[in-house]
Amino acid sequence: MKIKMLKTMPGSIDGVTVIELQAGTEYTMTDAARGQRRAAAYIRRAEAVEVIDAATGSDQAQAAPFRKARAKK
Repeated sequence: MKIKMLKTMPGSIDGVTVIELQAGTEYTMTDAARGQRRAAAYIRRAEAVEVIDAATGSDQAQAAPFRKARAKK
C-alpha cells in the first residue's frame, strides 16, 4: 500500500524502524501486517492519504470475500 503523508512526523513504514516521515512524500508500506496496520493508522488519524495506483486506477486491494446464497429447502 502506498501512502502520501500530510504531516511531517516520526513514524515507520515497516512497523519496526522509526524514521522522519515528510509531509508531501509518498511511502510504500511493507506488505507485512505491521506495515499495513501503520498505514491504516496514519490514514485513520488524517496524517496520510492512500495513493491510488495510476496504472490500474485502483489501490490493488483484495476484494472482500462473499458468501454464496444457500439454496432453499
